[in-house]
Amino acid sequence: MAAYAVTRSAPAWSAFLTHRPRLFRPGHIRERADLNREYDRHRGSARERGYTSAWDRAAKAHLQRHPLCVYCQLVDRLTPATCVDHLYPQRQFAETFWRSEWWCSSCKECHDGFKQTIERKGRAALDALAIRLGLPLLT
Repeated sequence: MAAYAVTRSAPAWSAFLTHRPRLFRPGHIRERADLNREYDRHRGSARERGYTSAWDRAAKAHLQRHPLCVYCQLVDRLTPATCVDHLYPQRQFAETFWRSEWWCSSCKECHDGFKQTIERKGRAALDALAIRLGLPLLT
């Protein structure tokens, strides 16, 4: 019988398993990855959603004028911005796409975390964020 070396960082059974066992899911419940793929198919590419080369140039110019993440600045952190965020999401408020007064320089962490949370809370939360940032409200 062969002896297996067991380290402190891995449980004894890890020497026998090559992957984590899948959780039981009833057949009618789809996994998150499948839901994400389906959503991406329906939403279209970035170019189809309006993010053209003109947007790329405008966003680059905005980041040169405003190089720090405005959301991090709310909590007294200085973080370089990597993207331009529409304060009022353009998928819900299409008229705001080219309105630069609602463009916010953002780091990826804030854009993908903090800002998504605010967006899920709705228009009132977005208006409150606009007030904190000193930006005009959407009328």
